[in-house]
Amino acid sequence: MSNLNSSRRVVRLDQEERERLSALFRMYLHEYSDAVVCLYGSRIYLDQRGGDLDLLIVSQGAARYAYELSKKLRIAIKEQLGDQRVDVVVSPGPQVSGQPAFVRLAFLEGVQIWP
Repeated sequence: MSNLNSSRRVVRLDQEERERLSALFRMYLHEYSDAVVCLYGSRIYLDQRGGDLDLLIVSQGAARYAYELSKKLRIAIKEQLGDQRVDVVVSPGPQVSGQPAFVRLAFLEGVQIWP
């Protein structure tokens, strides 16, 4: 996952949100050793306000269960963080042909938040 900005750790998530999200990612993604979670969208910019929680999960293994995993994680995140807009996209990676342009953009501009 060389394109993800893992060095840019400043995002608009407080410590409690990070800890709860990490716990959920461990619970739902533990069987996918290649899984990486990226935050993208307005939450990666400190000068912006509001915004939904946009998450990109990159994993060859998890991509086979993209719909189910996305749905389960959205529900779990809302239960842990409260009712807010949450978008979870599961992708095998931007290098795989047929991926939407926003997946490639999220991969390039997003910030890796897990593991």
